[in-house]
This record gives sequence, structure tokens and C-alpha cells, in this order.
Amino acid sequence: MKQHRFDDRFPNLKRNIFIVTYGRSGSTLLQRMIQTIPDCTIRGENNNVMETIWKSAQRVRRTRADWGKKPQPELSPWHGADQVRPLVFATSMIDAMVDSVLRPPKNARYFGFKEIRYFTVGNNLPLLLDFMRAHFKDAFFIFNTRNAEDVLKSRWWKNRDPEHVRAIVESSDKTFAEYHNAHPEFTQLVRYEDFSVEPDALRPLFEKLGENFDPLKIYPILNQRLVH
Repeated sequence: MKQHRFDDRFPNLKRNIFIVTYGRSGSTLLQRMIQTIPDCTIRGENNNVMETIWKSAQRVRRTRADWGKKPQPELSPWHGADQVRPLVFATSMIDAMVDSVLRPPKNARYFGFKEIRYFTVGNNLPLLLDFMRAHFKDAFFIFNTRNAEDVLKSRWWKNRDPEHVRAIVESSDKTFAEYHNAHPEFTQLVRYEDFSVEPDALRPLFEKLGENFDPLKIYPILNQRLVH
């Protein structure tokens, strides 16, 4: 694998891991189970800051593509567009997020985060994931799903129209499955109904990551009450 810019700061880093899901899918439980991997840091939610970074990078790229092909005179509203550096801009924002939001330990072998607000991206989720794949080190996506009726029972969705929530879950599940089928080498689909009852259901995920599945670390997590 070619050198990644993260390697200088995180010399032990194998890859970045992201849990992609929606609210009340059991992602916090999954997050804790994944973190039984030695030196693995998966941070919690960040209000989908990655969507903002991605959209900002898109705007800068369009600025350069539409108005920066040649120098713009001072009287032009797009003066300086030819000086715009979209890739440098995007890379700098990703690095700032890692340094100021994720703040992984220097000895991390894996780091990333979980997020439940990807549904705001709609049908463009594959483009956002492609962007993340391009900027993080060998990015790996874990798609976590849960039965829509169980998701609806959560207080997190109580002020939402049930039909709207069902539509979010069904649309997300469809997008997750399609992206996984297109890129099985760096994605994994998991179901809360499976790993919450029998954590061994996560064994194929651990094997794909090349990591040991340790029941002595994972099973006790099921008995620990979450704070939300």
C-alpha cells in the first residue's frame, strides 16, 4: 500500500473505520464492540460535520472548474479563481477534523467515528463515501441496520412522522446494500438484531479487518447499560 499522509503522525495506522447508520440502530453498542480491537479508537457522533466538509470541497472545486481555467481580471467577480487549490483545501479540512474533532492517540492502529445523520445527504451518500475513501487511509465502512419498527420505538424519533422515519430507514438500508454490493472489499453490512443477541455475528467483520474476535472482551459489553 502506498504511503498516506497520516502515516507520519500515526505510524501504526492500518486504516480508518467509519460506522454508517441512522438514529437508534444500536450503533453505540457496535462502536464499543469494534473498539475491543487493540488500539482502535472510534469516536462518537459529530453532527455529520463530514457532509459540510464534502459540500465545501465541492463548492471550491466548482469555483476552480467554472472560473479558474484562466486568470480572471481584477474587475471580474471571480478574480483569483485560477489560484484556488481544491485538493489542498479538502485535504486541509480533513486534517483539521482529525486534529481538532477526532483527536486520535498517536499509537492508533485504527481510528474513525460513527454517525447517524447521513440520511440528510439523501441519494448523494455514495458520493460522500467516495470522498471519504479518497481522503482517509484505506477507509472501511460498516453499515449498521435495524428493523424499522424497532427504530420507531425510540424516543429519538418521537417528534417525527412515523412514515417519514420508515422511509429514511428503508432508503438508507437500500443505499447501504447497494454500496456494499459495489464495494465488498472495504465495506461490511451488519444487523443490530444479529450482533445484539449473538455478538459472534461480528466475527466475519473482524476477519475482514484481519483482527482477532475476542469473546471475552465482547460479550460483557452486552450487559453494560448505555447512558442514552
